[in-house]
Amino acid sequence: MFALTFFGVLHVPINVPALGISTGEDNLNVDRELIAHGVTNALSGLAGSVQNYLVYTNSLLFIASGGNSRLAGIMLAAATGGILLVGPVIIGYIPIMVVGALIFLLGIELMEEALVDTWGKLHRHEYLTVVIIVATMGIWDFVIGIFVGILLACLSFVVQTSRKSAIRATYSGKITGSTVRRPPIQHRFLKEAGQQTLILKLGGYLFFGTIVNVENTMRGLIEEEAFTRLPIRFIILDFARVYGIDFSAAEAFTRINRILSKRNVQMTISGLDVEGDVGRSLQNVGLFEPKLGVQIFEDLNSALEYCENDYLKVFYSHREALLKHKNAGSPNLEVPVSQHQPQSSEGVVGSPRHQYLQRAATTTLHENETAVIIPAAWSAMRQPLPLLLQTFQGLTSRNEDFWFPACSYFIRDKYAAGTVLFQEGDLPNAFYLLESGILRAEYELPQGRYFELIVAGRPCGELPFFSETRRTATVKAEQDCVTWSLNAEKWTALQEQEPEIARELLTVSLKLTTERMDSITS
Repeated sequence: MFALTFFGVLHVPINVPALGISTGEDNLNVDRELIAHGVTNALSGLAGSVQNYLVYTNSLLFIASGGNSRLAGIMLAAATGGILLVGPVIIGYIPIMVVGALIFLLGIELMEEALVDTWGKLHRHEYLTVVIIVATMGIWDFVIGIFVGILLACLSFVVQTSRKSAIRATYSGKITGSTVRRPPIQHRFLKEAGQQTLILKLGGYLFFGTIVNVENTMRGLIEEEAFTRLPIRFIILDFARVYGIDFSAAEAFTRINRILSKRNVQMTISGLDVEGDVGRSLQNVGLFEPKLGVQIFEDLNSALEYCENDYLKVFYSHREALLKHKNAGSPNLEVPVSQHQPQSSEGVVGSPRHQYLQRAATTTLHENETAVIIPAAWSAMRQPLPLLLQTFQGLTSRNEDFWFPACSYFIRDKYAAGTVLFQEGDLPNAFYLLESGILRAEYELPQGRYFELIVAGRPCGELPFFSETRRTATVKAEQDCVTWSLNAEKWTALQEQEPEIARELLTVSLKLTTERMDSITS
């Protein structure tokens, strides 16, 4: 009885797709077939009749004999009903030789389909699975063969999946950066400091078979020789393409975090929905407990921003020391502070990682000394001239005398936090230079959604304004902001009265667009 019930449940998802493939039927719906079999079996049981199930070999023979229409099915049902009324006596008139030949024919065709037709089409272990199932069904029992096949299929899945790494890609922070629009000097420093950030993009279903490779990779990164060659400060695990995780894999991440903590390496997780299945699995093993110090972000961009802000703390402390040494003023380069603003992840000041960041800061500051130590004349200038010089520094060779006539064309505005400057799809009426505060640009594209943070000293909305195309983003004030804007009317006047400045402004805007595209594509 158990075998009959088990086969009644299992035969539909096995036999129906197999019959569809053999007959070339594309209109196949397993759910519909399951419902049909369930309803007919319920009615058959109420009437005291036998179980209804699909016999693959008989159906294939019937269709091959011309019974591939609804009329043929109705005729078969009528003939079966007639036999039911007449009784089993009529079966005795069928020669035993015919029945035996039919059974042999069907068996040979099935053996050919299972063992001969699949030769060369299946991998060796898959073909071996088929042979074991056939042998088990022939020697022992059909139901035992089904159970053996399920066990072998599970084992084959584990082996094949384990061979494929769960790590889809590995990047260094030197290559991949956040989309925060920062001053050029910060970008140059972060490109060097980013070598201490490692991004691992994970994918697929994480279980005991695939997590081993991930754990071995993480252990290899902090081995003495590898860690001395490249001391890592942050490891970002991107879960954006992970759709499931089992208990053993979730537990492995707590073990990985303990291993990384011995080297003071900060584990950071991005692309994770804490309330989703994967997030709850990691919560259940205690990975998100505050004492473990694991940071979680909704997307990779936010995680990169978190790491970059930590690096910039070292950069600015080193910069302040240099400025004090030279007894000079400091430029207004504001660092965006997110809600996850980190504490210093490096407790030992003299560690190799801290020394590396200091060397990178020193190199960046010496190479861009003019960008750090603003000439004394700048502090005496009225806005927006210092802002123009700061924004365009490194992008143009023109000095303050050249840009001074353009100041009268810019208008000063203030925006409270949460104010929307413009919406996606709007016609551009101005472009902005940010004097203080932070702006947030949000993009809704077919490829996905992402955002940019724009800090003081950076432009906003220049490309749609100069190209006269619609806005591609919605920009709002993340903090209270002060901007200097050039509207369409002033731009027309600037082109007419100061054509050389207008041409230089267009050239600078193209260079700024190139910087943004490099940041986005990274």
